[in-house]
Amino acid sequence: MDSKIIIGILASVLIGLMSWNLKTTYNMSGDIIKLQQGQVVLSEQIKRNTNFIKKQMKKIKKKKKDG
Repeated sequence: MDSKIIIGILASVLIGLMSWNLKTTYNMSGDIIKLQQGQVVLSEQIKRNTNFIKKQMKKIKKKKKDG
């Protein structure tokens, strides 16, 4: 009788740990997706800023050339 109780407790602990692990893994994958999306947004912003700076530098060079 005691061994059945111990086995039952062990089984419930094992199931609990497995479900906690699955939940944590699922949450982490969601966080990774959010980070990747943020990386794409940042990459696009950097590209836009770089293009803006290049245009401004061309304007400054043109003003110096004409002036």
